[in-house]
Amino acid sequence: MQDFAALVSALASLAWPAVCAFLLIWLRGPVGELIASAKQRKFKIAIAGNELSMEEAAEQQSQVVLDLQTKLAELEKRLGPPPEAAAAPMAARTVQPARGHRVLWVDDVPRNNSYLIAALQERGVEVDTALSTDEGLARFAAQRYDVVVTDMGRPEGRTAGIDLVRRLRALGTQVPLYIYCSMDAAKRWRDEALQAGASDITASGTSLLGVLP
Repeated sequence: MQDFAALVSALASLAWPAVCAFLLIWLRGPVGELIASAKQRKFKIAIAGNELSMEEAAEQQSQVVLDLQTKLAELEKRLGPPPEAAAAPMAARTVQPARGHRVLWVDDVPRNNSYLIAALQERGVEVDTALSTDEGLARFAAQRYDVVVTDMGRPEGRTAGIDLVRRLRALGTQVPLYIYCSMDAAKRWRDEALQAGASDITASGTSLLGVLP
């Protein structure tokens, strides 16, 4: 338990959303039992404004927890024993919500990002969603955003995310632009995405949350 507490403190010092990670992993058992029970009754739940079936909620919750566990394992191996200063009790640290920040999230299936959007909203971030490149551009023109997140493939094209990045950069914006997509797409299109002006392209929800406001 002491080793785990030291690891979480080290993560906090690196600006990772440690509190969020700890709570998600700690609650995995109870939440999993609740979802398993509710699946049998065909319940639906609302998360970040999207109505999800229990199967969809279970899948997203599992992906988030698996991603967090993978990141924790990678950091634990890389960091080794944290310095004394980083081992301060969690209670002594505070996480300030990013009040006033606004994110535009472009994805033709926004329900797939429900848990990540909910995590941002818990931090005080306002998240607007758009279903297409044209809708995203229209929202961007009408509202000031601190960050834009886009998926990669949409009905309008398999590299719609890169196309959106190019069109936004052509407007002269310096706002951070992130592409959140599958691991295969992230590997295949990484160089082209960065050349187009993307701040980064990732398949990790945990990494994405770590760089968002």
